[in-house]
Amino acid sequence: MDKSLKEVQREFVEALLHPAAGQRVLDTLVGEDTHNQNRLALYRGNLTGTWHSVLASAYPVVHALVGEDFFVALSREYGLADPSSSGDLNQFGHRMADLLTSWPPSAPYRYLADIARLEWAVHQAYFAADVFPWSVERWARHAPHVLEAAAISLNPAVALLRTSTSAADMWIAYQESGSESVVHDIEAPQWIVVSRPYWIPKVHAVTPAAFEMLEALRLGESLGAALDIALTVDGNFDFGATWRSWIEQKIVVAAVFK
Repeated sequence: MDKSLKEVQREFVEALLHPAAGQRVLDTLVGEDTHNQNRLALYRGNLTGTWHSVLASAYPVVHALVGEDFFVALSREYGLADPSSSGDLNQFGHRMADLLTSWPPSAPYRYLADIARLEWAVHQAYFAADVFPWSVERWARHAPHVLEAAAISLNPAVALLRTSTSAADMWIAYQESGSESVVHDIEAPQWIVVSRPYWIPKVHAVTPAAFEMLEALRLGESLGAALDIALTVDGNFDFGATWRSWIEQKIVVAAVFK
């Protein structure tokens, strides 16, 4: 019985991912098996090369930390574990942190998964929707008691991450040096905010109080209620300086009055 196009395509994909399964698709193809095996090998090489280039673009710090040879193996492992299901290759790689946590060669190094989580948040920030944040002058038009009762919209590019290692410090060190730099205490946990004030995403290591306040705002709490949460975490929380930095970095973009 003739195979459907879908069946042939499935067998072709299986042959690319698993060379041992190649005979089934070879039986479908015309021409000599030797020539067809070589053609499949070319396709397979292009596929693994694409995995590597796409993942290296999304995870440059992980790439730098583990080295080229390890990253080649990591890219292949990822491609086999989570093949792309979208025509948009910018979506390929979203489960890298999960793989780094579970794959035996990388599992002992917790910081790799934390950096991967951060790099994916940065990657997503590049493609987040553009917004037009309120200016400083527009924020200043509203009395404090009015803003306290309002919900606050965060920039769509903003991501909030807690990490058990110093992922932000390692990421920032890489941006400054272009290579692996020494971070003296990689085991220190961090509270991280990713923003995109203009075209390029930025990474900020913030205090637990600032992080909890932003998380409360994201969940829809009013500014006043979110500030109360921050002050519960740290009674000395400097709201004024923090608020100004959030406006400057375009982390907060507008107030929503109830």
